[in-house]
Amino acid sequence: MNRELFHRILLCAEMVLLALPVSMFCLVFGLGLLMTVGFSWGLEELAIMLFVFVGFLGIVGLWCAAITYLAQRARFLWWWRAACMGAGLVNVSLVLFCLVAFGWELPEWGIIIALGVFASPLLVPFLHLAYLQRTSRELLSTQAQQ
Repeated sequence: MNRELFHRILLCAEMVLLALPVSMFCLVFGLGLLMTVGFSWGLEELAIMLFVFVGFLGIVGLWCAAITYLAQRARFLWWWRAACMGAGLVNVSLVLFCLVAFGWELPEWGIIIALGVFASPLLVPFLHLAYLQRTSRELLSTQAQQ
């Protein structure tokens, strides 16, 4: 089995076993969170809604980037950037979750954003795609030098 086939199988397994359940979990609870935000929108409510929408965009971007890689289609830079935004939000959530775990008192919206830590399994296929993108770029640059 060659290296590329191995990475394709591994990426499929990551997307089915990790990304699919986490995406469904985030979709259900993100929509539930959006439904609980009342109409007297202040800065906190807007921050929560923006966090949820950018998180959804990041999840969709990860799925589109993975599908374009698996289908060997032209990569759309826009979807990759959306996946990077989603990964950035997960990292922000991880930092806020660590602050809560160490005893910092955060406002309610900070705790809600810290609950984005449940999307952290999505970092595994994201980092795998980033690795594959980097190695393909290095392979192209070495071929161009020869």
